Amino acid sequence: FVYDVLLEVERFLDRKEARDHALDHLDKWDSGDVHRLVSAFLGVRFPMVLALNKSDLPTAKQYVADVQAALPIHGAHVGIPLCARSEMSFVRNNIAKALGAGSSSNDTNAAPPDGVWSTLQASLCLREPILVFPVSDMNTYAPLPGMNEYATGHASLPNAGMIECLEAAGGEAPSLWDSDRNQYFSVGNEQSTNQKCALRDVILMKPGSTVEDAFLVLKTMGAVGGEFVRAEACGNIGDKPKLIKKDDALNRSNRILKIMTNKRTNWQRKTEHSYM
Repeated sequence: FVYDVLLEVERFLDRKEARDHALDHLDKWDSGDVHRLVSAFLGVRFPMVLALNKSDLPTAKQYVADVQAALPIHGAHVGIPLCARSEMSFVRNNIAKALGAGSSSNDTNAAPPDGVWSTLQASLCLREPILVFPVSDMNTYAPLPGMNEYATGHASLPNAGMIECLEAAGGEAPSLWDSDRNQYFSVGNEQSTNQKCALRDVILMKPGSTVEDAFLVLKTMGAVGGEFVRAEACGNIGDKPKLIKKDDALNRSNRILKIMTNKRTNWQRKTEHSYM
């Protein structure tokens, strides 16, 4: 990573300023060179999307084109033109329409402006999170019982109104949502034990995270205990699991993950006794 960034900066200086092997002549660097080097590292570690606001102005078209043509630069990789005023007006008009208060616009059925949405999507694509599916069994892909509380009672879970919006948009309710009663199954409820579906849980990890990082997250959540012993993983349902080291980077090939420790949590003890 470090070598790649340094090499790219050196190539840039050679290409733009005809400074061959600039890294071998640091005594000739000035503050601008140092700023460029720091900017290159920040651009890789924290890539940015530029929200090019006020793009509806007559003079904006050329400026937007110039900015987009100059990218990537100073850590910015993508530029999305948008008009915050138009987007806010659209939201206000539709809220007023939903409340039955009418609308100040005659074009309430127009396609919604999507500048902000496109900016958010582009931001996520620059550094996509690693999706990790912790499981207790690599054959059935059953979830960790230690995460039941997070699947049924955690404050981050969507409420009934949010789930209704999800379903209206073509999505699905969380695995342990009881549509008939409009609530989540209780932990320990007989019905909830029948709702154990494959790959129920997912944790979001930063790019570059390792197996040990996932273990520490699960340990903090109380899903596992003790110290790391070993782990096995695969990329897709049906793939043969393989042993992986704790310093292996997480990616699509090992996103289904089973971690074994030297200490049994309560749910692990109960599982062991059930087989005796």
